[in-house]
Amino acid sequence: MKPTKTRFMILAMLFIVTAINYIDRANLAVAGSNIQNDFGFSATQLGWLFSMFTWTYAISQIPVGYILDRIGIRKLYGGAIILWSVFTFLMGLASYHWFTTVTASFAMLMVCRGLIGIAEAPSFPSNTKIIATWFPSQERARATAIYSSGQYIGLATLTPVLALIVANYGWEMSFYVSGGVGILFGIVWLIKYREPYESKKTNQAELDYIKAGGGFDQNKHTGKAEKVVWSDIFYVLRQRTMWGLFIAQFAASSTLYFFLTWFIVYLEKGLNLSISNAGFGAMFPYLMAMAGVLCSGVLSDMLIKKNYSKTFARKLPVMSGLLVTTIMCFVNFFEDQPAIAIAILSIAFFANAFSNLGWVVCSDVIPRKIIGTIGGFLNVFGNLSGIVSPIIIGIILHKTNNFQYAMYYISAVSLMGFLAYLFLVGKIEVMNIPSLREPQNPHNATQSH
Repeated sequence: MKPTKTRFMILAMLFIVTAINYIDRANLAVAGSNIQNDFGFSATQLGWLFSMFTWTYAISQIPVGYILDRIGIRKLYGGAIILWSVFTFLMGLASYHWFTTVTASFAMLMVCRGLIGIAEAPSFPSNTKIIATWFPSQERARATAIYSSGQYIGLATLTPVLALIVANYGWEMSFYVSGGVGILFGIVWLIKYREPYESKKTNQAELDYIKAGGGFDQNKHTGKAEKVVWSDIFYVLRQRTMWGLFIAQFAASSTLYFFLTWFIVYLEKGLNLSISNAGFGAMFPYLMAMAGVLCSGVLSDMLIKKNYSKTFARKLPVMSGLLVTTIMCFVNFFEDQPAIAIAILSIAFFANAFSNLGWVVCSDVIPRKIIGTIGGFLNVFGNLSGIVSPIIIGIILHKTNNFQYAMYYISAVSLMGFLAYLFLVGKIEVMNIPSLREPQNPHNATQSH
């Protein structure tokens, strides 16, 4: 009997929800200049508004990861999609007449962005757990690359659409459209998503194939969540490799958050493009990022199939990508030549996406029963950059009225991520947690680095 291909239907759903997720993060960036002009916000205020999402998103990661390991994916993720989409929709109401002051409108926008951050918190821990459950090890990097490309394809194709909506119908309409689409898909998710052992479309041959590759866990047939032991979590958090992953995730996410927050403003005010031209110009870096994440996943899995070590196959894309991302600062020499500046940004964003294997490495080194919780920690560190970077860039703009030092900042953080992988991240293998060792051989397992 040939294995069914249900896992690829699950992957398609992850692709769509990731695209929606990032459009709901980035729509504020598209509307940012118009909102700033309408309400008279300063650059620092806009920076705080950009960062508000990540404050609540990061704070929510660890409890959400723990809840994910306890109650499962379908209901938590489906409910989260609907909630963050509702709050996105409500952002469009900030300009309505019942908000009689600019302060009240600013507070409305801040509260909605904060609630979106809380609601989106289950996204990537859930994605990681779904990939680790539905896909064997030799397919995980490509599967992760494919769903991750959804964020860039969504940004590339829908950013110009949102820019046109803002230009022709007002910034409020961009929130109504993106929020409405998310609500509809959240309902679809609740109807369609199932675990492997629950799916009626998955035959035994596919389950056996997934399980043989370290994916599907037969213990899940009980329908009961495994007990999460905090001593195991603390053990993992003490390992040097995890701190290397945390720092690298912060570094890679710093570049990503620039493109999710200040990028469109940079195109408008740094390169002097109109909102419509900025939306069109943004397509190229986003498309290059999509290519970067796909190339990274294909290369990594190909190296494993050619019998290169998992350590080499995972580290090569991450380290080379972070190193090349440091060219961001060269745009400072071409601010009067937008085409060249956008080309440099496109190469840098390609490299940044090429390094986007942090979640794959997480699924490679963390035992599955605590992957949701540890994934929450990884996302906390990754998204600290979404708190720090927009505020720092806003302050830089407020003090200097240009983006040059902001670009130096992004390049320096990318270099820090490269060095973290070079000196801290050890062998890529599942960590040998003491409580999971064979009792008859308590001293044979080597501690992970």
